[in-house]
Amino acid sequence: MRSGSMTFEPETAAEVTPRKRFWTKKKVVASVIAGAVLIPGAAWAAVNIFGLGAFGAATPTNPVLTIDDTTYPTEVTPVLAPGQDAGVKIAVKNGNGFPVTVNSLIVKNGSVVYGAGQTESQCDVTVTGTSVNFPNADGSDSGSNGRETALGTGVSLAPGEVKYVTFPGVFQQANTATKICTVGATFAVKGTAGS
Repeated sequence: MRSGSMTFEPETAAEVTPRKRFWTKKKVVASVIAGAVLIPGAAWAAVNIFGLGAFGAATPTNPVLTIDDTTYPTEVTPVLAPGQDAGVKIAVKNGNGFPVTVNSLIVKNGSVVYGAGQTESQCDVTVTGTSVNFPNADGSDSGSNGRETALGTGVSLAPGEVKYVTFPGVFQQANTATKICTVGATFAVKGTAGS
């Protein structure tokens, strides 16, 4: 090699030739091996593999709203007094895997009962709301009638959530009533899927 020059020159041709052949053979062998390994891999990538199966439509379960009266007692609030109305406060549980909005309460006609020592004539209580069919547990018509009190704004329940819902003005006590009364009734809570 000359000093100050940018080119490299071998000192003798004998020193370069064996080295050149040696590296050339290695490169050829490596290329052939790499090509042999890659070719089968490329062929496997083009093969499609499938797994087949089928599923049937399961019998749907009815959506569920549960009243938890044991843990969270249902209350008529405020207490009925002559000339006043009262709502019902109920703990409603969403037993579904999706959100539900509670919209109304339906009290079954003829189901109102009075506290100990109270009579219908003394209490003179009316169930308010719109006349509707009272539902069975599956939502079908029970053949009975009821009175529906709608909420102004529905109450949203997440899956599994329990929440108190107050339905205002469900009962009215006449001015002519002679007692402050307590009442009970058969009812249904109505909701819709979604929040």
